[in-house]
Amino acid sequence: LLVQWLVFFFFVIGSVATTAEDDGSLSICNCDDEDSLFSYETILDSQKVGDFLIAIAYFSIPIELLYFVSRTNVPSPYNWVVCEFIAFIVLCGMTHLLAGFTYGPHWAWVMTAVTVFKMLTGIVSFLTALSLVTLLPLLLKAKVREFMLSKKTRELDREVGIIMKQTETSLHVRMLTTKIRTSLDRHTILYTTLVELSKTLGLKNCAVWIPNEIKTEMNLTHELRPRIDDENENENVSGYAGFSIPITESDVVRIKRSEEVNMLSAGSVLASVTSRGKPGPTVGIRVPMLRVCNFKGGTPEAIHMCYAILVCVLPLRQPQGWTYQELEIVKV
Repeated sequence: LLVQWLVFFFFVIGSVATTAEDDGSLSICNCDDEDSLFSYETILDSQKVGDFLIAIAYFSIPIELLYFVSRTNVPSPYNWVVCEFIAFIVLCGMTHLLAGFTYGPHWAWVMTAVTVFKMLTGIVSFLTALSLVTLLPLLLKAKVREFMLSKKTRELDREVGIIMKQTETSLHVRMLTTKIRTSLDRHTILYTTLVELSKTLGLKNCAVWIPNEIKTEMNLTHELRPRIDDENENENVSGYAGFSIPITESDVVRIKRSEEVNMLSAGSVLASVTSRGKPGPTVGIRVPMLRVCNFKGGTPEAIHMCYAILVCVLPLRQPQGWTYQELEIVKV
């Protein structure tokens, strides 16, 4: 935009000068009039002051460039370019400084110095212009590389943020898992399992039989319907509280040896005790027991596998028995 305005300005000045020259109106300049604002002496003095100011400005720019280079790590391939610009600016300043002494009577060496410095300025200016031909592509390439690096940096920062968020989430999950494991005991977990199974399958009752410490008996430890509420139901049922059967009982041995769901007959002790009387269709399956000390890094590890038995009893009004889908639910 600045270049366009300069071109327009010089175009207007040139047009006005050409028109004035054609019309012969240039003779209205009162340069010889000493009382005029634009007298010959005034113009020379103004140009002299302008040259001195330009020289001062040109001499201050290299000082600023040298200070900038000393404060920053300029890559070595660009040092010669900086030196060229400094030489070009200094020579321009010397040309204007010496030109300031040529507006009046001056020595011959002043004109010689002006000529020499103008020649040097022209040579250095030409070399600097040639240097820009090779420098500009390098600068553009460096700018593109800087843009790509900044884009890559933003992507890496975003990925690091995602990783940190995932790490923080994983930490919260581990803390939550630890809190759940410490707050929920085995009894709460087993009772919740019995309740959910009963709701899903419509069970009459379900119970968990756990071996004692010396592995000689199976004890009825958990069931859906507490027997203390059934004391007045019949005398036989009240006798089932804390019931134990030998671990060598045939149904117990058969269930522990198999990973599948086992059907229990109506005469089975496990079925009779769990159903509190005449049992409906009854199944049993072994349940691995893991001690709390076997949890390592959040993953259970069975060192000495010990099995409990889960017994599920359907109501008597379901003579059709267990369906395949129901057996799969129990197994899962």
